[in-house]
Amino acid sequence: MNRVPLSSRTIPDGTRTEHQDLSDAAGISADLTAWCDHAGGQTKHRQAARLALSRLEERYRDGGLPFLTALDTGPPSRAYLDIARRFSRDADLVVHVGCGGSMHAGKAFTMATDGGSSARPDTRPVITFAGSINPDECAKLRETLNHFGQERVCCVFVSKSGRTTETLAHFAMLLDWYGEALASEAIRQRTVCLTQARPSPLRTLAEARGVPVLDVPADVGGRFAAFTVTGLLPAAIGQDISEHDEPDVLAGARAVLARAFPKEGFSPAARSAAAMAAFHERHGTATLVTLAYEPAMAPLQTWYRQLVAESLGKDSQGFTPVTACGTDDEHSQMQLWLDGPPGQMFTLLRAPAALDLRIPKEPLGYPDWFPSRLASLWNAHADATGASLSASGRPVRTFTLARRSQAAYGALMAHLMIETVLLADILGIDPFGQPAVEGTKQRVIEILTRVEH
Repeated sequence: MNRVPLSSRTIPDGTRTEHQDLSDAAGISADLTAWCDHAGGQTKHRQAARLALSRLEERYRDGGLPFLTALDTGPPSRAYLDIARRFSRDADLVVHVGCGGSMHAGKAFTMATDGGSSARPDTRPVITFAGSINPDECAKLRETLNHFGQERVCCVFVSKSGRTTETLAHFAMLLDWYGEALASEAIRQRTVCLTQARPSPLRTLAEARGVPVLDVPADVGGRFAAFTVTGLLPAAIGQDISEHDEPDVLAGARAVLARAFPKEGFSPAARSAAAMAAFHERHGTATLVTLAYEPAMAPLQTWYRQLVAESLGKDSQGFTPVTACGTDDEHSQMQLWLDGPPGQMFTLLRAPAALDLRIPKEPLGYPDWFPSRLASLWNAHADATGASLSASGRPVRTFTLARRSQAAYGALMAHLMIETVLLADILGIDPFGQPAVEGTKQRVIEILTRVEH
């Protein structure tokens, strides 16, 4: 696909399109045409976005946005790379334990390669993500562990607070699975905990068992922690990273950061945020549908869903994030999207499949228009969905990856983080923290206290 690395281009019918490269090197572009055209009047919102962008840049330059500082500088210690290389060398299976922001970015990064699977048979190790405490799923995990054996399994435990109940439960079960068969030195070689540098149950338990602990930044929330050790450790596992290299996600994200504050013009993140603010004013709490035409992008969708929900869902404002998959949901939700309530915005995610297959149509009498390759049929569905949504007046944008790569994922995720913080500024929302969630966590403890006593 030919991409135009400028702010706009003209298509044959003379219509100007908002088409931009987020990162040339990462090979990812954004078509914002129908996103901006159908969001409603945006003059005042573009002005608000310019002011928000100026404030964001000032905070960034002053060190007031730790998630961008972390991206800029990288982790203060490169110990995570040593662990990643050791796990890649010694393990057949790596179990990554975490919930929410402690897991979603890392899982997305492991799915970013053209293989599209965190359980790749052609590379080692297999990486599996354990966050659920559903007893049936935990029993299946135990079966998987037994299949690989104690000598070939490594574990990563992630909880920023060190108090996440699900992570604490998995820590106890996995250390029990290792049992006394492994000496303390073997435990140190096969496990690591990621938590902030202050006393917590997870840190205390880890230190008591000799499990190494890496500090995570206390001032970067989980959904913004993709470019801290929380996301970079799983990104690095399985890669051939030398002593002086870094995971590719950082290069892609930094390319977006370098363009985030242009001296002239309007950045893609600011343009998108202005359109979303205008749409929010018209429709109130709108629905934000992310439709991926690539199953391997599902973890990326889940990460973005949390970013939108926890950052913007405050003070009776925000968007309701919904994830969908093409082509399946064309057959279950398209009627609603095209002819239902108007308060919906759509983000299409596209990337070429790693493989293409021939459709042997010739001897079967298929019509001439029917394609002979699956990729052609796949792309036609995605093209038709975007065109239909636009024709129905729905704001729709498309992010297109030249290929799935960690650099492209890093670029897209950096763009979406900056966009979300800008939108929060325009709406007068604090995008950091999730105060309403804390009450539920406390109720879990209260319920368990009553049950245990």
